[in-house]
Amino acid sequence: MFSTKLTRIKCCLTDKNGNILDPYKPNAVSYTIIPLNHAVQKQFRSISGKILDAEKFLVVIKGYISLFIENKLISEPKPFKVYKISCKPKGTDLSLRIYDFKCGLNTICIRNNLLYINVKALLSTILHSEAQVDLVIPIIEKPTGDGSNWVVKKECVNVTKIFHQCYFTNKINLTFQEEIVKAEVYQYNTLSDGIKKTYSNDDELTDYGRQGILDPQKVSYLILYIKGVSQPKVNYDIEKGLLSLKTDDVPPKNAPIAISFVTFKDKKKDIIFPAEIYHYNTVSDGTKKEFTNEDELKIYGNRGIIDPQQVSFINLYINGVLQPPVNYRVQKGLLTLLTSDIPPKGAPITLEFITVKGVYGQILKTKTYTYNALAHNKSIYTDKDELKMYGNQGILDPKKASYHNLFINAVIQPPGIYSVQEGLLSLNTEDLPLKDSPVSLQFITISSLC
Repeated sequence: MFSTKLTRIKCCLTDKNGNILDPYKPNAVSYTIIPLNHAVQKQFRSISGKILDAEKFLVVIKGYISLFIENKLISEPKPFKVYKISCKPKGTDLSLRIYDFKCGLNTICIRNNLLYINVKALLSTILHSEAQVDLVIPIIEKPTGDGSNWVVKKECVNVTKIFHQCYFTNKINLTFQEEIVKAEVYQYNTLSDGIKKTYSNDDELTDYGRQGILDPQKVSYLILYIKGVSQPKVNYDIEKGLLSLKTDDVPPKNAPIAISFVTFKDKKKDIIFPAEIYHYNTVSDGTKKEFTNEDELKIYGNRGIIDPQQVSFINLYINGVLQPPVNYRVQKGLLTLLTSDIPPKGAPITLEFITVKGVYGQILKTKTYTYNALAHNKSIYTDKDELKMYGNQGILDPKKASYHNLFINAVIQPPGIYSVQEGLLSLNTEDLPLKDSPVSLQFITISSLC
């Protein structure tokens, strides 16, 4: 979120679902009139100059303001409520509407690495006090006979008369605060027996969890890893309690099989954020560093390399190993490797596009950071062990991220075998990774402001 995009943010009057409203059309905001029965009664002069008894009332104005970039919603609609005390002639009705609305960003600041956007708006209202009255008007009728005079008659009509009008302006001050959307993560783990293609809750390695294969309809998204390689959706089916592999070949015996279930939820509405995953798959030819839509293995998908602006975040795996973002660049239709070396011929290359949408359909943008180290003969890793060529932020505070993944030697690890705190990764297993195996600790942070 912290980018030049901030300069393109605008605020708009919306409904509760974030749909932009025309302020000058009816019901853009709601006006509620509350009589002040115990207020001191006054008199005032009407438009015609007549002295009228007045009665006080309270106007309650309610509506929603949302933030947008290029007409794309980036925040939840934020409600506002403002008030105005006014008066009207006794016995009249009220008509209120907006005659001017201005909204703009006041301040943008970052505190504790979180974004705060203050919005100020001016909402001006025109108020009419009106009533139905009988009005006598003259009507001149054309004579019917020769030499007759024109006839003047009187006719009574019922019209709406405005007895009084006034204008008032309310100031609206709202602050949109970025919040971290926490994820619920569960990982089902099993091992291939080298024979079967279906796995159930009974196959789960209960040392790492006992929830079984979750219902895909009750999570935001899931990723299947076999031998550490993220699998395209065409390779499998998952339903509650059952994983079915659709490939011709079977994973080798004892190959780790893991399903990562990730759930983002709006706590206020108890609604699961929907998400979509797409895998672009290709294979290295051992010579080039650029890959396009034409290189995609069409048996796994045909959407090509998606525009990064249209997704929440991207992961790149080469030979099953999660790559640091400094190693590559993604543009619509183009993947460019920025490393000096080239993947060996035949090495699988997978771009994983993950798109998480908020309650109102907006794409939730994500910040990712991956701590990279090489395995050594200890179970403790600190900021000092980080490979600075890939990043220098160290081990982030997990409380300030939505969730995190640990990959050792390209295999995603069950959460129970390690613990993370700021500046410290601890492996809780007796078996240490092979020396110099890649250790990648990925932090994914999804913001309430996209």
